[in-house]
Amino acid sequence: MASKDFLLPDLGEGLTEGEMVRWLVSVGDTVDVDQPVAEVETAKAVVEVPSPFSGTVKALHAEIGDEVEVGKPLVTVEVADDHAEAEPADDRAEAEPADDQAEAEPADDRAEAEPADDQAAPTADGNGSGAVLVGYGAGGGATSRRRRADRRGGGTQAPGDGRPLAKPPVRKMAKDLGVDLAEVPGSGPHGTITRDDIRAYASQQAEAAAGIADVAPSLAFPLPGEGGDREERIPLRGVRKRIAEKVAVSRREIPDATTWVDCDATGLMSLRDELNAAEDHPVTPLAIIMRACVAGLRRFPTLNARLDTETGEIVLQRSVHLGFAAQTDRGLVVPVIKEADRRPTLDIARELHRLAVGAREGTIGPEELTGGTFTVSNYGSFGVDGGSAIINHPQVAILGTGRISDRPWVVDGSLAVRKVMQLSITFDHRVADGGEAAGFLRFVADCVESPARLVGAL
Repeated sequence: MASKDFLLPDLGEGLTEGEMVRWLVSVGDTVDVDQPVAEVETAKAVVEVPSPFSGTVKALHAEIGDEVEVGKPLVTVEVADDHAEAEPADDRAEAEPADDQAEAEPADDRAEAEPADDQAAPTADGNGSGAVLVGYGAGGGATSRRRRADRRGGGTQAPGDGRPLAKPPVRKMAKDLGVDLAEVPGSGPHGTITRDDIRAYASQQAEAAAGIADVAPSLAFPLPGEGGDREERIPLRGVRKRIAEKVAVSRREIPDATTWVDCDATGLMSLRDELNAAEDHPVTPLAIIMRACVAGLRRFPTLNARLDTETGEIVLQRSVHLGFAAQTDRGLVVPVIKEADRRPTLDIARELHRLAVGAREGTIGPEELTGGTFTVSNYGSFGVDGGSAIINHPQVAILGTGRISDRPWVVDGSLAVRKVMQLSITFDHRVADGGEAAGFLRFVADCVESPARLVGAL
């Protein structure tokens, strides 16, 4: 027998560390190739880390809540002498095509994220892991899901390790509320535990502890200031830590400026209604605005760029990878519609819907949260008119969209009630001047007012 250290693998996108959320094995457990051994939260997502070899767990090298650096020991496994260590999969190679490939053809995230069955399946002797990081989505990795479903036998928990079925965000929620997942009945497919199951169980436990039949869920847990404590300290970790770092870098490095304009969105809403009447899939006003952004970035390419401060060069991006800010239970994330410049409006609408739902439910992978070249932030979803957004570093501009509401508007010299919205753009003044930013913003506003412009925009 020989002991081998499994080092935390490369998490991709320049990420150098992850926070230990949950151990899925204990010392003395037997693990198989590709069996998840831990849940690690990076700045991008919560991922399950699969073991690259089989054997017996001898040591765990981190406590829950610890920050583990890439390349540092995660777990030590005792393996048979004749079992060679498998090479961990290169997630970045699986998830991200090279730049020249991305420019040549549209990215197919699902195909990139799912290795073929013959590559992913472990060999008969337990060698040769083909698994990638499985996590807050894993990009729809059907192969990984099939392998895990086979191992769990379709029941409510996995044979051997007794681990209940639940997605990583649900596990984190249970941890935060102090709920033991093993005691929670799952209402999802095959007994999968959902957020509602966690809330219901926590509420029931609170009621039982208080000895009252109808304790409100909001009273089940003390608020800051109750019980003598006048403050609560929350560790800055995971996504919240990454957000803090990103906005600090943006504010520190980028001399930004903001300009805005009100526009008549009546034509935009009419087009939205016409498309929804003809299509099964809903088309939102934001999808049409994003299509206008793509056309505008073709006319003002310096806004679809980044600044290489080391070489002193402005790097123009040939493809438009359009990000949009999405608020989730884990914090603010920015899913990215890859190759948006090659997608028609309806395709953008479908991808926007898929990514938005996936971000909220935690079913998209890290590769779908990176690589953006321009970002749109929809303030209107919060019922506000507008704002001044912080640029998503290292991008050079971000468009803000406010709510669409009925307001008085002058049409052909007469006052009328129209659907009005505010658009704003915040831009890096090192890369773009006010004229370029204003030109882009005016173009998008004109497309909102007269969506027919988009017909020949590209």
